[in-house]
Amino acid sequence: MDIRAMIRNLAAKVCVASVCLLAFSSCESWLYEEEGDCSVTYRLKFRYDKNLKWADAFANEVSSVHLYAFDKSGVLVWQGEDRIDPATAENYSMPLDLPAGDYKLLAWCGLQNDGEREESFSVPEVRVGETRMEQLQCTLNRRHDEAGAYSEAHLYRLFHGTQDVSLPVNDDGGSYEYTMSLTKNTNHIRVILQHLSGEDVNKEDFTFRIDDENGLMAHDNELMSDENINYRPWSIQNVEAGIGRDGNNAVSNVKGLVADFTVGRLIETHRGKMMLTIANKDGGTVARIPVMDYALMGKEYYEKEYNWPMDERQFLDRLDECVMTLFLDENQRWASCVIQILSWRVVLSNVDVD
Repeated sequence: MDIRAMIRNLAAKVCVASVCLLAFSSCESWLYEEEGDCSVTYRLKFRYDKNLKWADAFANEVSSVHLYAFDKSGVLVWQGEDRIDPATAENYSMPLDLPAGDYKLLAWCGLQNDGEREESFSVPEVRVGETRMEQLQCTLNRRHDEAGAYSEAHLYRLFHGTQDVSLPVNDDGGSYEYTMSLTKNTNHIRVILQHLSGEDVNKEDFTFRIDDENGLMAHDNELMSDENINYRPWSIQNVEAGIGRDGNNAVSNVKGLVADFTVGRLIETHRGKMMLTIANKDGGTVARIPVMDYALMGKEYYEKEYNWPMDERQFLDRLDECVMTLFLDENQRWASCVIQILSWRVVLSNVDVD
């Protein structure tokens, strides 16, 4: 074989080897198709630590996820929904079945219930390619009677979140994970009524209500103009507790009345609108209390406790439970009260009522 034939033979072998190497390194090759090493996946995790314990409570609190993706022009391009399995909630993430690109994600979490109670909130039906982001409002499901709109439901926990994501192109495959922070929009308010004298408080003698116009939330979680919602207790019960000890026996028993409410989002722009009203059986006002004014008394305590300055909105977003104990005098009027939010507690005496 002459030198030119040897060169042509060597060049051919090099070409074959190069083609083989390209085939093995390409994500289109049969090897990677079998192994799946070159697939690109995008996933979204959720985090609910916007609370007064500063701890992620997503696994314990969130029951379902409705997620929507919008393009740069604000048009819906994808939606997904899922129920959260408590057994796997700790590591839950939702796959984003989207091509590479820039998106605005919006989540309403808690729309699906466990089948035991009616759904508490609803969003409009959506269409990919048609629905715009601003149309994704969330509405409290309410009823109506001669007094207007009301809710006496033990509302399911509702959460809202938004997140901008840029899903990268990666021809070599890979997995990308993003995290969305959630804000809780439902609040448990417990009202305890007691007599200073210690005498019984009968539930037939009192009515409780909380009023606010907070039943319609925009896509950005701002409250929209809405009718007044009359929140009524989903539970009213007489309670009794022993105080003082003489050996193993209580010295005396204190009896009271407990009313439990679930209300919609607390937001500082409605600070003077959310009112708790307690009336006697004759319709006379026993107490009329601006709920958020009293709840905000706890802000300074938690700022100092956690060294975390907050404005009113940030504190109310973290607050999700408030206990108000009201003491009545001999004239069935509010004489003093105790406000308790987690570990914070304050006693107010000789407070004027509206």
